Amino acid sequence: MKRFILKLAVLIAILSLIPMHGCAAETQGFLFAAEMIAPANQIGIAGHYRIPGMPGEQIPLQIKVTNHTDQIVEVKFVPMNAYSSQTGIFYQNPDDVNTQAYSLLDSRYGLAQYMTVPDSLDLQPNEIQIVDFSVAIPDIDTGTLLGCIRVIAFAGSQTAQETDNQVESAQMLIDKYQAVDTAVEIILPNPAAPSISVGEVTFLGEKIAVGIQITNQAALIQEGITGDYEIMDSQNMVLFSDTIDNFKMAPMSTFYYPLTWQNKTLEPGTYALSLTLHAGDEVIDIRRDITIDAQGVDEAQRTQQRLSPTIKSTQFQWYEVALQVLILIIIVLFIAFVRRKRR
Repeated sequence: MKRFILKLAVLIAILSLIPMHGCAAETQGFLFAAEMIAPANQIGIAGHYRIPGMPGEQIPLQIKVTNHTDQIVEVKFVPMNAYSSQTGIFYQNPDDVNTQAYSLLDSRYGLAQYMTVPDSLDLQPNEIQIVDFSVAIPDIDTGTLLGCIRVIAFAGSQTAQETDNQVESAQMLIDKYQAVDTAVEIILPNPAAPSISVGEVTFLGEKIAVGIQITNQAALIQEGITGDYEIMDSQNMVLFSDTIDNFKMAPMSTFYYPLTWQNKTLEPGTYALSLTLHAGDEVIDIRRDITIDAQGVDEAQRTQQRLSPTIKSTQFQWYEVALQVLILIIIVLFIAFVRRKRR
């Protein structure tokens, strides 16, 4: 009997070391692929369509879609424009753009409007299809047009429209939805000269960050943008400093780069930004004042309150460790008591 109790105690000790918080099992996604078919005039091996174009030209393109599952997959095709963010170039439906955060300087360089894509199609189990689409080059002869074709796949018999109207099916949509972006880059006859600028500097309460407006005024993909900066108080004392990691920008685009507020306190007042920005061979040095008012501080506090539950949920659970240690201490004392009884 005592041996059984001892084994039971050891088993409890092992189980107590298992994390107590829940862990959701990973959901295996369905297998779907969308692969570009490089045209004969493809420039280099870029992993996306990179082709020359002339004003007024109609460029035919193809993409291969493959259903690797044993169920029907509904496939949709959506043309996207290219925009810029602190992480680099991203693609977005023009109808869903947040123009206060990012935009294009010249709407003529939005590629989505010139792309003709097919309606949705159903891929039968294990079926492969070659899909045709095209780009009509506008009356522009300078720089680069950049966008993408987004291929969206829905598995199962329920369509995207049906799912949108059924809240209870949200998890099904997440589990059975895949999107693949393939960039389309059109090189026009005349090259554009690089031109990067820094505009407005403001405080973004919703991001708890200083926002600097960076603009790529050239119709080209600007790569190799880096920088370093300091934020100072009204007495010219440095509150914090950091670097801007390497990123690139879409042609003719602008956005607000967020410099996360790293000081322990945030109070209304006047601050200063000292920034050195590198973009290729170009170097921009600026010093700008930043005014943070009470409204900006309040907004930042509300943002922090919204983020707090998420932060707490990702912090290390010390109470679990304490409980496990307590269980181990009890077990050790119990084992010692049993051994003393044997004597």
